[in-house]
Amino acid sequence: MKYSTRPAQSSDYEFLFDLKKAAEFEPIKAVFGWDEQVQRDIHAEEWAEERPEIIEYQGKAIGSVLLQDKGEHFYFCRFFLLPEYHGKGIGSQVLKDCLTKADSLNKPVELCYLQGNRVGELYLRFGFEITSQNDQFVYMCRK
Repeated sequence: MKYSTRPAQSSDYEFLFDLKKAAEFEPIKAVFGWDEQVQRDIHAEEWAEERPEIIEYQGKAIGSVLLQDKGEHFYFCRFFLLPEYHGKGIGSQVLKDCLTKADSLNKPVELCYLQGNRVGELYLRFGFEITSQNDQFVYMCRK
């Protein structure tokens, strides 16, 4: 499945919050408890820090991704797809393309995700290794 990306615009702000909620509501609820205002505050902070790319398929916004250049490494984050697009190979292709970019620059990629999120299986398939974990998060790196 061929996807495209574009920079997030102000008009994407609510879509991105709803996307994160659709993707992470259950893991966040299980680890922290879902507090709508806390999650909105975190969303606002992340938005102010750096806007992600919007993943589009057939002209429709279906997800987001951000590959932050941290100098010595990349940080892969804000990777969400609408649930109806899970299992179709789009997420794998997005991740593969990000890793190709990192590999071309000889930089490792780091990430973290919430305990209980199924996405860890995808990261393991792409060569990420767990570097540490706690009750809330799993930290991974691919060199």
